[in-house]
Amino acid sequence: MDLLRVIGVAMATVAAVLLLRPHKPEIAALVGLFGGLMVVLMFVESLQFIIDNMANLVQRTGVRADMFSALLRIIGIGYLTEFAASVCDEAGNNSMAKKVTLAGKVLILILALPIVNNLIEIVADILP
Repeated sequence: MDLLRVIGVAMATVAAVLLLRPHKPEIAALVGLFGGLMVVLMFVESLQFIIDNMANLVQRTGVRADMFSALLRIIGIGYLTEFAASVCDEAGNNSMAKKVTLAGKVLILILALPIVNNLIEIVADILP
């Protein structure tokens, strides 16, 4: 991922949105959405590098694979929720953005419960 390319796409998208919004707000929203998707797609490869390194760490430490999988899903939900909420907010629907954020937080909590339970079990096993 080249940060300058990301910044360039982001600045071009913002400029296009600002120019289009007064005359064609629906097209401006679509340009903003597609520009955001382009930026996300530009760093998907970097995410794979991070996931591979985390998987290597899991193998070396012996952490349960399902805990690692849950952690990756939590991270993914966080990023997707933020992106979707930003799109809603950009489209002028702040109320929907807040609902998307709340839904993401609830899903993250649901996925985190097994991890918390596992940690409690580990601590209980350590204590006499």
